Amino acid sequence: MSEEIKFIVNELNKEPYSRNYNLISFDALNGESLLQILNDVFAEIDGKNKLDIREEEPEQMAVRMLGMLRILKYKPPDDNMSNFRQGLVSGNKQVIYPILAWLLERTDELKKRAYLAKYLVKLEVPAEIIGDVDVADTHMKYEELIDQFKSIHREYEALRTSGFSTAELRRDIAAMEEERDLVLRRIDRMKQKIEGTPNSEAMLSSARALRQEKERKKEMGQQEGDLKSAIQLSEQRIARLQTQLKDIRKAGMGTTPEGLLQRLEEDVNVNTYIVKEKLPKELSAKERYVAILERVAAQPAMGQQEIDSVNKQIRALTTEINKLNEARMKEVDEDDTPESKVGKLSFFRKNTVIIGRKKEQTAERLNELRGELANIQEDMRDKQDQLKKFSGEQVLRGEEFKRYVNKLRGKSSVYKIKRAELSDLRAEYGVLSRTEEILKSKDAQILEQLNSVESQMGVSGFRETQETMEKVSTMKAEIDERKGQTLEEMSGMVIELNHKIAERKARLAPIIKELRPLRQKVQDLTVDYNDKKHTHDSVAAGLDTNLAKLETEVKNLYDEIVSSETKYHILNSEREILNLKQQQASDEIKLYLSSDPQDKRKSLREQLMTNISEQEKLGRVLREEQKSVKDLLQTSAKQLRMWQDVVKLMEVKRKCLDAARNSGNVTRNSGGEALVLT
Repeated sequence: MSEEIKFIVNELNKEPYSRNYNLISFDALNGESLLQILNDVFAEIDGKNKLDIREEEPEQMAVRMLGMLRILKYKPPDDNMSNFRQGLVSGNKQVIYPILAWLLERTDELKKRAYLAKYLVKLEVPAEIIGDVDVADTHMKYEELIDQFKSIHREYEALRTSGFSTAELRRDIAAMEEERDLVLRRIDRMKQKIEGTPNSEAMLSSARALRQEKERKKEMGQQEGDLKSAIQLSEQRIARLQTQLKDIRKAGMGTTPEGLLQRLEEDVNVNTYIVKEKLPKELSAKERYVAILERVAAQPAMGQQEIDSVNKQIRALTTEINKLNEARMKEVDEDDTPESKVGKLSFFRKNTVIIGRKKEQTAERLNELRGELANIQEDMRDKQDQLKKFSGEQVLRGEEFKRYVNKLRGKSSVYKIKRAELSDLRAEYGVLSRTEEILKSKDAQILEQLNSVESQMGVSGFRETQETMEKVSTMKAEIDERKGQTLEEMSGMVIELNHKIAERKARLAPIIKELRPLRQKVQDLTVDYNDKKHTHDSVAAGLDTNLAKLETEVKNLYDEIVSSETKYHILNSEREILNLKQQQASDEIKLYLSSDPQDKRKSLREQLMTNISEQEKLGRVLREEQKSVKDLLQTSAKQLRMWQDVVKLMEVKRKCLDAARNSGNVTRNSGGEALVLT
């Protein structure tokens, strides 16, 4: 809490608050001041909260602040919202401090959230009002404007975080304008150069046609690549669909409606057992465990002696239970009466318990396998999505993967050959660069010698002049040759381009021919797939209907079984009670009719008569005691009244003696008794 207060004080002392608080003065603020500070922070985030809370009703203030916190998505640390509301209205420090710390820690983020809330928080329109056609249209337009605002704001954020700035864009625009000016000046110079050239228009048209043909060639190359990739994707899709079709056919081989129904019944039985038996047991076990934990948590802490005594009681009870079980099993083994034969069913009960445990373990294993399957499928979907993002293709399988591996091996061998050639070229380049350096040094020495000879002969600069004239003549010859060859080259390029276009068309013709039947095949497969899907959907719908009927019948039969078992157990218990009463009655009749006095004493009638006679004797004795007590009570009451009178008399005498002593009229006789003088 101290660190939190320090952070709040430091933030409030900064701009734009500038409060100049310290820890003592801030902690001494009352609830109203804290609420005003909280309102000022809200006003900094959203300007519509800028007001004095003393001019606002407490209920309105609470509603406004709670709405602001809801918009800003603040989660109170305490889940009890009533206490939180009361603390907010009263300005409780335990409530205000965490809110202030949370707001001051992320002010910029909350400003953005409050700005967006103005446009994204939808107005709640009652259903009876929105039922109007005009209101519904307006509300629909309102939602469309919200979606439009979302998209525009998303684009704005993307542009703002993309790294581009206005200064960089201006520099780029200025550079592009300079490049445009350079290109325009170059075009003007080229136009001036070719103005006096014969057939300039024809050459320009040929160059334009050449450029257009190159662009067409590039576009056709791109189209060819797109077609190849589309063909490859279509082949992969066809292969995948064929694989799926094979798998479906394999799965459907040998299956009959009875088999499908049996499989569905097994699944229904498993799911029914999990839902109706396993999960309720687990839930009840968890609830018992929670109840035990709550009871333990509610009890006071136990010392070591109490724990030892509880453990001792547990051991004693366990020993007693084991002894009782052993005695019960021994009685069941020794007794051969029909009633005891019921106890011998424990063997079958144990087997039932073991089977039930195996069933539970199998269900748990089934749940674990289902969870693992779901996790594996989720991982597989994630990997496929990642692969689509990186390569845009599906996972290669079978022959496609083998072809891909062979292609990679071919590229690897080509790469190794090119790398060896590159190393050879680098070595040769080193040798040539060294030779060039040597020749340059020799050339410099020869030029120095030639310059010295020219200066001696008085014709210095002759070599440079000669070289310049040779260069000019060579350049003139090259320009003339280029002018003569330009038309030939352009015509040759046009012919070559037409030839290449014809070759590409010829090469693409068989591919297009192959693609047409593939497209037709894809359409046929699509139609077949749709038919199969329709058939599958109809069969699945029929199976779902039958499954629902079977589930209803199973549920009804299960309810009947439960009710029948309940009735059976109730009737069985009543029968056992009646048998026991009948047995007691028959034993009582036998003992009553027996001539043996010992047997008669054992009968319930004799025992009850004996108890009745004993209780009558006891009643007579108690009545006599009651009578004597009543007589004694009268005598004792009389004596009590006499003693009370004696006590009152002695009290009066004591008071008189005290009064005489106070007045001095007291003397004593020869016996030492006090006498009062009147």
